[in-house]
Amino acid sequence: MRISIAEYEIVNLYGLYTHKIIFNDAESVSILHGPNGVGKTALLKSINYLFGGNFSALGKIPFSKINVRLSDDVEIRVKRIGVTQEELWSQVVDVVHKIEVEIIKHKKILLNHVIHDDISKTNTRLPPWVVRVAPDVWLDERTGEEIPRELLGIHSRHALRPKDKKTVAFLEEVLNKVKVHFVETNRLYRQASVPAWQKNKNSEMIASVQDCAKHLVGEVGTALKEYGKKSQELDQSFPHRFISERAIPMALDELKLRLNNLASKLKSLRDIGLLDLEGTQPFNTESLDAVETKKVEIMNLYVRDSETKLAVFDELSKRVQLLLLSLNRKFRNKSVSLSREKGLVVSGPGNLVLPLDALSSGEQHEMVLLYELLFKVPVDTLVLIDEPELSLHVTWQKAFLPELISIAKEAKFFSIVATHSPFIVGERFDLMTALDSDQDE
Repeated sequence: MRISIAEYEIVNLYGLYTHKIIFNDAESVSILHGPNGVGKTALLKSINYLFGGNFSALGKIPFSKINVRLSDDVEIRVKRIGVTQEELWSQVVDVVHKIEVEIIKHKKILLNHVIHDDISKTNTRLPPWVVRVAPDVWLDERTGEEIPRELLGIHSRHALRPKDKKTVAFLEEVLNKVKVHFVETNRLYRQASVPAWQKNKNSEMIASVQDCAKHLVGEVGTALKEYGKKSQELDQSFPHRFISERAIPMALDELKLRLNNLASKLKSLRDIGLLDLEGTQPFNTESLDAVETKKVEIMNLYVRDSETKLAVFDELSKRVQLLLLSLNRKFRNKSVSLSREKGLVVSGPGNLVLPLDALSSGEQHEMVLLYELLFKVPVDTLVLIDEPELSLHVTWQKAFLPELISIAKEAKFFSIVATHSPFIVGERFDLMTALDSDQDE
């Protein structure tokens, strides 16, 4: 059974705000709307860190409590111990802190666990050019870049004594029920995945649109490989199955209909670039009227085999079509197409091919966000989207929410959108939680 978040509350965020979201499952989308500084991004990060089990990062967000109710009536209560209201307000949270986690169901406490995150003391031997500049911040002295502590082999002490291992395993089991995917504001570029101490000031930054195109090449390649494997299996076993298996009757009208559907599907796959079918000749279904019964039985098996082979492309083709339809509807004087070798290709006037990273920032934001939602989010995942309006024209902002709802139904995910833009919300106030504050008035 799918488990989702029913309610999420963060108390004393920055020592000022308490925000509560009650999720609306009807459209699978909830919107957080509010001005700068009220904690929209911090709220999304807290969800991401909590269900990712990253209590060290969660501890850096200034809050006093988090209360969560899941759809199976399990409650998760997170409480910070030993931090004053003033420290929360000034966003000075001591690195040596305790976070208490409780798991409750039907008023019965199933787990009570205190995570003591003391990383200021470590026996890890660090390279001489690594400098600790803050309680949880290390820099590469040669480049001035921050080094993630995980790459240095420094980890929080999560009180993993032998007697606590079962407790921590249960906590992880509960948190893992909710899968989270965070789409952050920094979407256009990412740094090459190399250890921090190998990076320098000239480290290559990869355009996310190029990463999307590369990822799509892999998706298409996997589908084509599966198609080839399935085709080989069915073709080799065709004679044996025709002789040994009981023939499943199919009316002539149904056979004609399914053959026409196959032809339409093949044309669609060819049109979007998933298959090369120029040599395929259209089949005249009317010729079946004069065919003897035994030959019709062969055609029955042929149709079923063909449907099985092409089913490999069903999910991929739907998502590619959604992506191309959306981008081509929005991009002006440009067309976007699928290439099995390059992933995504953008052409301008005169069929001039444009580098993906030469697109405008708005076009890149749109391509990256749509691609991530369609191709990188597992089923039944909670997607956190921070400021989808970045670099987008008002027209595109207005189109975002209906498109998100449509994609969420196709890809089967749920989402929380944090935004400043009233155009993102549109008329869907029923999906909105307003994160206003007395200070802003």
